[in-house]
Amino acid sequence: EMVMQSLLMAIKRRHPEGGLINHSDRGSQYCSYEYQGLLNRFNMIPSMSRKGNCL
Repeated sequence: EMVMQSLLMAIKRRHPEGGLINHSDRGSQYCSYEYQGLLNRFNMIPSMSRKGNCL
């Protein structure tokens, strides 16, 4: 999936520290078990706010 590959590419290039907050909308691709598992694997914190809220 393109979303997963994009995240892996960013991780490979940037080498983020654990605890990074990953902001996204609530699209199904970002809510999937696979994507959430990838965030968890790299100790990233998901952040998905409601529509119209950029928190």
